[in-house]
Amino acid sequence: MESPLFYTPGINEGLLPESEAYHVAKVLRARPGMPILVTDGKGTLRQAILTEVSPKRVSFQPAESLPVSPRPYKVRIAVAPTRKPERNEWMLEKLVEIGVDEILFVRTAHTHQESFGRVVNHDRMEKIAISAMKQSGQFFLPEINTYMSLDELLDRPRDAAGFIAYVPEKATAPHLAKAAAGIADTLVLIGPEGDFSKEEVQAALDSGFGMVSLGATRLRTETAAIAACHAVHLGQL
Repeated sequence: MESPLFYTPGINEGLLPESEAYHVAKVLRARPGMPILVTDGKGTLRQAILTEVSPKRVSFQPAESLPVSPRPYKVRIAVAPTRKPERNEWMLEKLVEIGVDEILFVRTAHTHQESFGRVVNHDRMEKIAISAMKQSGQFFLPEINTYMSLDELLDRPRDAAGFIAYVPEKATAPHLAKAAAGIADTLVLIGPEGDFSKEEVQAALDSGFGMVSLGATRLRTETAAIAACHAVHLGQL
């Protein structure tokens, strides 16, 4: 039986966060001496042995480090959040499962500003990302940015190749999977319900972003973000 995987930002300290400790004690009903795997979300993976188990405190003895191979390319998704928290959370979970290095929730002209803080809670998003990382057997926790406007994003220095998922009516653009093929670092912009404004599209183009398609059908914001992440991976095959 494969050892269960747990997350802790400080592997060498030999302690699991309280949320992880509760799972060990109450869900797994583990006992000292049980082997586990621990990761810090930065690519470190180590075998370990539980030494103390209680609902609020679980300690372990780190043992052998295991090799982890990082992806040779990066996937970054910048997306305007929807008005429903559960859709943003579902989107985040699936992005992490597919494999994403950075997620940026950006404010746009058509984003409902008054609900931005309510629907995107950074602490909750991080917990969901940690759970999805472990469930999908990964060892790199994506960076999550929840307080950036589109203007700030466009002004930010970047090494990533930028694409905007936007195709004007009667126009054509390459599919993202083809456009991102072989690129080592990709950033994709996904618009809100109501899409980007014409001014935002032009600003993105002026900042060096290229227009790309995600297919022939009209996608919801959260579906488009997931499709974009998957398309970038497909382009690397």
